[in-house]
Amino acid sequence: MVTVLRRTTDWSVALAAVALLAASFSASPASAQARIECQHPVMTGVEIFKLHDLASPTACPVALALFHWENSGENGHNERALYGCHGIGHPYLRLHSFHGWHLALTPDFVMSRDGASFAVTGTDFPINCT
Repeated sequence: MVTVLRRTTDWSVALAAVALLAASFSASPASAQARIECQHPVMTGVEIFKLHDLASPTACPVALALFHWENSGENGHNERALYGCHGIGHPYLRLHSFHGWHLALTPDFVMSRDGASFAVTGTDFPINCT
């Protein structure tokens, strides 16, 4: 009886070790999902995440440029040129490119170019149509 209990405990430990090892080889790295603040100290609230084939030093400048463009213009706001709403909760993009980057709602706000992409969040994203 003691031998059976010991084997069960050994198998449990081995199974737990295999599960931890498998989790460490997950298909989506945590760094791709982490939100990265594009300004320190935080002043704009612009964050990027879901980085694919590019690093934050490439993504942050264009995300911040879009933020500054959106908050400039007539009366300090260009959001009407960027997006509109089809009723409550149904945003659409009016602007489909910015500084050579393709813009899309997937439902995340995504910027992409040459196979690289990232999502943007912050003060206006996700787009709020209330």
